[in-house]
Amino acid sequence: MSTSAVTSTSTNGSTASGARQALGSDLQNFLKLLTTQLQNQDPTAPIDTNQMTQQIAMLSQVEQQINTNENLEQLLAMYTSAQIGTAVSYIGKQVDAEGDKGLLKNQQANFVYDLESKATTVTVSVLDSTGSVIYSANTVQMEQGRNEIGWDGRTTSGATAPDGVYSFKVTAKDGAGKEIKATTYTTGIVSSVDTQDGTTTLSLGAGLSVALEKVKSIRG
Repeated sequence: MSTSAVTSTSTNGSTASGARQALGSDLQNFLKLLTTQLQNQDPTAPIDTNQMTQQIAMLSQVEQQINTNENLEQLLAMYTSAQIGTAVSYIGKQVDAEGDKGLLKNQQANFVYDLESKATTVTVSVLDSTGSVIYSANTVQMEQGRNEIGWDGRTTSGATAPDGVYSFKVTAKDGAGKEIKATTYTTGIVSSVDTQDGTTTLSLGAGLSVALEKVKSIRG
């Protein structure tokens, strides 16, 4: 059994913290400049108070925006932590997520699709990384709702496809030959959880992962 893991990647410090430091430096320079101007102003031509007031107001607005950004960053951090807590509970479980990928490992891959209604014929095609169809066959999995089929890695030519990630598509039709909507899903057992820049992803094996927000169902 593979070792479960949770990793988190983020940049050092926050954008708001950096902006606050810059604002603090600008404010100090502004106050020094203002003090010097007041000390050396010409009594007959005093500093324009309207302009000075506008500059102070502008600095105040910038500070308020930084405060807002800091609050938003705190909320984002809390949301990310909550996401990780939820995602960790998925480790070791099978998830179905929006997508059309499957992982072939040791000559075994699983593909999941949902049919809008019961079909008479269903064709599943497997595509390689170039988009070329390497395997296509009819299946008896034609019920309305969720269907799952396995693929042993055998291509149409009889060769064995190497382990890796493959995409697939499903074509379903009813008895009159009318196409039935088929929604594909990426499925697999969650082995680890990763988060980067506020996005949490679930690893389903080498080279295959899905975003937490794309998960549609979980199976123990």
